[in-house]
Amino acid sequence: MAYQFSRRQWAFSIAYGQTIIAILTIINVFYPQYLNYTFIIFIIGMVVFTAITMKTQLKHITGKEAKEIKEGKRLFKSRPDEVKELQMKDPRLVQELKPMLKMTMVSFLSLIILLVWYPTYFGWARSFAADQAVDTMTKIAVFLAGYEIPYAIMMTINMFSRRRMKETVQVIMNYEIYDKGVVGTGLVIKFPLDTNYAVRISPIRKFIELVKSEGGTTIRYRLYTKSYERLWDIIRKYGNPQKYEYEKGRK
Repeated sequence: MAYQFSRRQWAFSIAYGQTIIAILTIINVFYPQYLNYTFIIFIIGMVVFTAITMKTQLKHITGKEAKEIKEGKRLFKSRPDEVKELQMKDPRLVQELKPMLKMTMVSFLSLIILLVWYPTYFGWARSFAADQAVDTMTKIAVFLAGYEIPYAIMMTINMFSRRRMKETVQVIMNYEIYDKGVVGTGLVIKFPLDTNYAVRISPIRKFIELVKSEGGTTIRYRLYTKSYERLWDIIRKYGNPQKYEYEKGRK
């Protein structure tokens, strides 16, 4: 498995975001003098949350499944310099990574939207809320909308981009193969392989892929190595894949 949000984590991230928004809205309404600082608090809060979530997930992976796998016999270890060399020589890799690049650009676009929205909207909201005739509930609604609108836009953009990305390629720079499974950077796969996995061997491009298909999406965990034949022998013997194929065609 590799790092990705589970449904529980996704729900928790939404709840966390809404809690931050509620706190900032209250600060803006009752302590308007701190309006210029709430944006910084919002960004820091989201960054800290993301970092903690990723660290927790990776710790969970490393602490349980990886530990169990590493109790077995190590049969193969990658060389990061070799992996880098092979992927640099693979002209098709750039095209295959384009969907992930587009998703990164979408995330960057979301940040730009936030940076433009905040000073524009809250500059108006500050003036509106300063009117003594405006009641507290209206002020809350105005400031709440200031956070909820861009938040909803960003969530919609991210969800839409994820749904459109049906297939991704993850190049694993550092990995080890044991008789009990595969352990890599953010990656843990037990042997024997689950039926959701297929193996793809590319003699020309010199890699082995562990292809996971589930829920209409496909993730290709790519293991570059010049010793792909040896790696394939190990995976075939201990991983017992139910499906595998050799890539054909030109480089």
